This record gives sequence, C-alpha cells and structure tokens, in this order.
Amino acid sequence: MSPLFLAFLVGLGQGLFHAVGPDHCAAMATLGTLGPSRRRATFLIALRFALGHAAVLGGVATVCLVAGVGLSETFERWAEMFGGMVLVALAVTAFLFPNVLRHGHPHLPGHTQEPHSHLHESHTHERVTTAAGALMAVSGVRSLLLALPPLLVGGSLHTSGWTYLPGFALGILVGMGAVGLLLAEGLARLDSTLAERLQRIVAVGSAALGLFWIVNRL
Repeated sequence: MSPLFLAFLVGLGQGLFHAVGPDHCAAMATLGTLGPSRRRATFLIALRFALGHAAVLGGVATVCLVAGVGLSETFERWAEMFGGMVLVALAVTAFLFPNVLRHGHPHLPGHTQEPHSHLHESHTHERVTTAAGALMAVSGVRSLLLALPPLLVGGSLHTSGWTYLPGFALGILVGMGAVGLLLAEGLARLDSTLAERLQRIVAVGSAALGLFWIVNRL
C-alpha cells in the first residue's frame, strides 16, 4: 500500500472517530431537535455542522503546517474549555430561547409567520449550525496536528500529510452525517409534542456535558 493512500485511510479513520465525540453529538442533537422533524432537514444540519468543523480544522492545520509550528498543551486546554462554553451557550439558548436559534429573533405574542419567514428561518438555522461546528473545531486543532505525519517526523512537509487532511475531513463528514441520519430517523417517528419535550431534554443534557467539559479541564 502506498504511503499516500495509507495516510488517507488513517486520516479517514481518525476523522470518523473524531466526528462521533460526545461533545459533537450533543451539539448536533441540540441543533437537530430545533429544526423541522424531517429526515432530510436533520441530516443537512449534521452535514452543515461537519462542513464548518472540517473547514476550521483543515484551515488551521494547513496554516500550521506551512508555517512549521505546533500548538501547546496550554492552548489545547483553553481551546477545549472554549468548546465546552460554546456547547453550554448553545444548549442554554436552545432551552430558554429556541426561537432565537430558529429565526434569529424572539417571537412576540400574536406573531404570525408570513411565507417568506420560513426561508428566513432556514437561513438563520443554517448559519447557526455552520458557526457552531466551526467554533467547536478550535478544541480539536492540536490533536489533529499531533496526528499529522509531517509533524511526527520533525515538522518537514511530506506529501502524505496533505493526503491525511482530506481523509480526515471526509471522515468527519461521513461520521457526522451518520449521526445525523440516526437522529433524523428517530425524530421522524415522534409527534410534535414529544419532539418539543425531547428538544428540552437534549438541551439540558448538552449543557451538563459542556459544564463537565469545562470543569474537567480547569
């Protein structure tokens, strides 16, 4: 097996493993239960989260490779705490102000949706989902750099490192897409009342996980 293909496969496997981390699954579930309970919509939420996540990870890793620099353990600790804060903020907002995440603004009593508001709602949810994936990627940058073949052999730029990155990004997309499919299938079987209750339960669980993530790294 060629080193290029081997690096791609290693990246793919580690991307899959990274994608199903508990913090990522919690964030995707929080966002997924806020959207319309349709398979396609929930699956697309997971993919948008994955795209934002992979873009930031790949972008920062590429810059570090080109510059020949690594990241310290202190950076990783604070970055993981930041990821926990993002998860807590997302969960609290989803629990207390779900319409802010759905529509970008709270609804006043007597507010009625006009046809164009559904399009606005979709765009707002898409932006929030992609941004959440991007922000939570910061906590995984150092781990990715430590796994990259170029840094493991002293920081020199080897071609295998550049095949590892696409494999890692693909693993994230596939892994998070699979989580999205499972979530979508479950939500599709619930009525609106149960889906709303599930949204609040997921938000509480996500907040608890985020707090644990922060405290565990203090």
